[in-house]
Amino acid sequence: MPTLNDEDHLARTLSALVPGVVEGLIKEVVIVDGGSDDATLEIADSTGCHIIKTDHERGLQLWQGCRAARGDWLLILHADSHLGEGWMDQVQAHIKNYPLQAGYFHLRFDDPSWLVGFWAEMLAVRARWLAMPSGDHGLLLSRALYDSAGGYKDQAAFEDVALSMALGRARLRPMAASLTTSAKRFHARGWSLRVMVKAFRFIAYLLGVPPKPPTKKKG
Repeated sequence: MPTLNDEDHLARTLSALVPGVVEGLIKEVVIVDGGSDDATLEIADSTGCHIIKTDHERGLQLWQGCRAARGDWLLILHADSHLGEGWMDQVQAHIKNYPLQAGYFHLRFDDPSWLVGFWAEMLAVRARWLAMPSGDHGLLLSRALYDSAGGYKDQAAFEDVALSMALGRARLRPMAASLTTSAKRFHARGWSLRVMVKAFRFIAYLLGVPPKPPTKKKG
């Protein structure tokens, strides 16, 4: 789980994982922090998470976190996304029945406005028809599958797209459980501007324009 000043969301996200910890489904929670100066690290430490400190580049954070995780299965979540009712059943069924595929959740945002709902639907279409679920969808996959796909790339953006493309449509499947993500970051710059910028960058990336290089290399 990559973090950066996520004190407003992290406790709720972690609390949704508690039943999985109690049942032994979740063995560890790895927090990869990009330099938080709020209470994020205190929350993570108080709940027994394994904390890694690194630069704030999402691809690097995910690469570091997956490398440090010790389990045979990986569940990748954003710090502002919390799992909904029934997620444990879906995860257990996926592990049992679909070991050669990566699963992603049904994405929702915590904002009822039509524009936010429209963006969520666009991301659902992208996941369904382009086989490119966003990082907000979460991802569940085995360590073996992650390694065979080459894992996350150390890049400043679209690390989720790169991994989805490496997995391919046949190795991706939706799961019925929902995952609700905060819409706060969109309101910070306005929904319309944020959506247009993200759509433009996404199309440019698919056309071969690389994202800016990371500020630092892996350590």
